[in-house]
Amino acid sequence: MKPVRGIILWLLFILFSYSAKAQSYHAINGSPFAGSAGIRNNPASPVNSVYRWDLNLFSLQVTQSTNTLALGNFSLSSQDSTFLQFGNKYSSRFIHTNADVDLLQFHYKLSDTKALAVGLRARTYNHIKTQPLWSSDNVYSFNEFFKMNRTTPYLEGFAIHTGWLEGNLNYSQVLSETPSGKLSGGITLQIMRGLSGGFGKVRRFTYQELTKGTDTAYKLTNAYAIYGYSANYDNTTSNNPTIKDFLRNTSTHLGLSFGVEYLVYDTENDDPDINKNLNYTWKIGASIMDLGSNAYKASTYSGEFSNVNPNITDTVIAVKMRGVQSINGLHDTLATIFSTASSIGENFIISNPTRLVINVDRKLGNNFYVNADLSLNFYSTSSYNKLRTRELNLLTITPRWETLAWGAYLPIQYNTPVSYTH
Repeated sequence: MKPVRGIILWLLFILFSYSAKAQSYHAINGSPFAGSAGIRNNPASPVNSVYRWDLNLFSLQVTQSTNTLALGNFSLSSQDSTFLQFGNKYSSRFIHTNADVDLLQFHYKLSDTKALAVGLRARTYNHIKTQPLWSSDNVYSFNEFFKMNRTTPYLEGFAIHTGWLEGNLNYSQVLSETPSGKLSGGITLQIMRGLSGGFGKVRRFTYQELTKGTDTAYKLTNAYAIYGYSANYDNTTSNNPTIKDFLRNTSTHLGLSFGVEYLVYDTENDDPDINKNLNYTWKIGASIMDLGSNAYKASTYSGEFSNVNPNITDTVIAVKMRGVQSINGLHDTLATIFSTASSIGENFIISNPTRLVINVDRKLGNNFYVNADLSLNFYSTSSYNKLRTRELNLLTITPRWETLAWGAYLPIQYNTPVSYTH
């Protein structure tokens, strides 16, 4: 296992040193060519697919939003140019990453009014956030970091990670149809196996500055810390862990997504040779996605700590952390810094990114379309009382040109505003 001191320094490096912008890609939302991939946006969409059937062997979508890394001024003719820019400023720091891997997706239309879809996905959501603080890429010790933030009222932050394997069973059908349009509905049962979970929180971390001659030290006055991770990692400490070892102590849970979709037919250009699912002027969809949560059995080395012991300074912390080589070692070390240490219990629960999705697709003609996708999260990740995840995209506008064989897309996205609340 990687030394814990190295992990801590890496987290400080990520959290307090960089600044960057968000990027995401959701090009095929609302597309009649999405096929089996459409259930990620609306479970009602497969029955409105152009294809009779389709098979997607592998696809990947990664979304990241962070203010910890930014592109700087770069010039081949200037020695002072920088490609990556590190910010030294007082601000809240955040990193949010979501990854969705489709390992296998299959869609088959039983008839023009009914469709089935099945799939296997691997998903992970990761959120890290701090209260406003000073940061710099030149900080290499606790003393330097405390000195930089000696005017900060308190330090506070959290991290959440969840990852699971998911099987999707989808059914969609036409609910009603008239010469001017049709209404479809769909539901997806999600069978989830929670593979990896973890979290960490620090609250009201305060300290005071002690000066003696030219020496300056920082003494802890208050702090609360809690962290936990899934117990299946404790079963992989052997040199040759098996998949069975890793899956031990994981559990299965159910999730649910459902939605409706309405197509307004283009009655002025009603050609019997054109697929009905292509002959529309408007497509309007609404869905509730990812109802449910994953529960993880907490490792015995997870813990909750409060009430700082007397005379704990930055030097004492550095000495204690220097010898930490494992998670259980970190637990034992924190127990010497805090006077109160306890277990977090048997399980912890992390909610899925439940959200309302409203999608409007407009056909412009000549294989051109424009799509608007609004995603409204039910939860905020900033709650200290609950462990929750969320999607990052709020509004995505996607002009596109596509045929049965080719497609070109230009998504323009506005991300969910990031807030910090208790």
